[in-house]
Amino acid sequence: MHKKFSVNLSAYLCVLLFSFTVSAQKIEVNIKLISNTPAILLVEGKFTPENKIQAEKSWVFSRSFAGIENLGARISDLELKDNKRQNILYKKLIDGEYLAEKNAVFWNYRINLDSPSNEKALAHISWLNKEQGILMLGDLLPQFDSDDQPISTKIKFELPTDWKILPGENIISENTYSIANIEKAVFLIGKNWREVKTSNDALDLAISGEWKFSDAEASKMAADIFEEYRKLFGEIPKNKVQIALAHFPKEIKFGRWEADTRGVSSIIFSSDMPFKTLSLQRFHEQLRHELFHLWIPNNLALTGNYDWFYEGFTVYQALKTGVQTNQIRFEDFLDTLSQGYKIDDFQTPSNSLLESSKNRWNGTNSQVYSRGMLVAFLCDVALLRQSKGKRSIDDLFRQIYTKYRSPNESQDGNTAILNVFENYAELQTIIEKYIKGTEKINWRTDLESVGIELSGNDFNTKLNIKTKLNKRQKDLLNKLGYNNWRKILE
Repeated sequence: MHKKFSVNLSAYLCVLLFSFTVSAQKIEVNIKLISNTPAILLVEGKFTPENKIQAEKSWVFSRSFAGIENLGARISDLELKDNKRQNILYKKLIDGEYLAEKNAVFWNYRINLDSPSNEKALAHISWLNKEQGILMLGDLLPQFDSDDQPISTKIKFELPTDWKILPGENIISENTYSIANIEKAVFLIGKNWREVKTSNDALDLAISGEWKFSDAEASKMAADIFEEYRKLFGEIPKNKVQIALAHFPKEIKFGRWEADTRGVSSIIFSSDMPFKTLSLQRFHEQLRHELFHLWIPNNLALTGNYDWFYEGFTVYQALKTGVQTNQIRFEDFLDTLSQGYKIDDFQTPSNSLLESSKNRWNGTNSQVYSRGMLVAFLCDVALLRQSKGKRSIDDLFRQIYTKYRSPNESQDGNTAILNVFENYAELQTIIEKYIKGTEKINWRTDLESVGIELSGNDFNTKLNIKTKLNKRQKDLLNKLGYNNWRKILE
């Protein structure tokens, strides 16, 4: 049992001091932990004299993220002051949005970071309890207007002596870090995080709690998957990236997990599995998906709602990587595709992937993943078939990453991705029918070309390898990983 946080909070004042620069503009902010039950932070800030563009009269805080609503209600006791520290009157419009009479120089407010009751929110927003927490500057600070340019910061922490700070950022000095973009900055804080070394100097692993697998097993697994993606893209996305694994802070049934990869940090909250083998398999699955996001979309200079690609195609690539690394069987690969087909087939009404991405958090989240995964598979098959196995979806990922990786000029994600797709004649039908269009997936011909048959009905669809295969089908199946397990026996 971990030692509880002291109730004498004044002795354990948490102060975060940071400044950020947009061109030549600077803002200084202090954040103090003034209560732990409830978890209340006091945020105090000011615009420095060299700041030429001060805050607008409209003060806006994050009100929702990833389907998590009412974040603005966490803000209270806002005070705005002029350069003589005289109070500026303002009107509260709605939770998290205020209209002031004039621009402010000094400002402060309180923010409640009690752990959300919905476990799905834990990986996506800032929260704090007596043992640990996550601070995401994107929802802690006001949304300052920076003309869509990233706001860089320097941040310094002062925490209780038994608490750690684990940032996915570059350290300047003790407890002081530089941040390129506050919207992507994540800090793990608390007293029960342990740092686990990996074989890759660019990869840090932080684990909280006890699991059925060892830290060494987790370290090797993370490093192996990270290396698979490094080989795919030809580089690591940043000099240092961070993975965090923690239990949900309350009892959750087996198999549940929630994750978010933001900037250079992958955060995974999970329940454990009943057996070690299942626990390792689940962690491998989580890593395959979340680590891919370090490259796509996090290191792409793309904007907008192109979730169908960076989520749906990631599900497929993570699945394929599971086969390539012999973590899952090819039968598991086919079964997952079958499940995705059934989910997509039951969608009523059916939406295009472009439309589903726009409304991802309004009820079409599952279609982004299931239909996106199926479309990725169809693209892989089409590329393999047309090139006789010389080109695959890996080439598509590399081309997109090379062309649109940061720090290239920002572009709309849907336009950019489809521009690459449209260079391949074999992808045109897929684009029109399943990405832009709403047609039901009709893949019998595609499956036949790689030696896979569809059996059963709409309620019990199953994919199987055909009994008799011609040479071309065998070759393409092997490119998908059908006989990958044989490689470790040779």
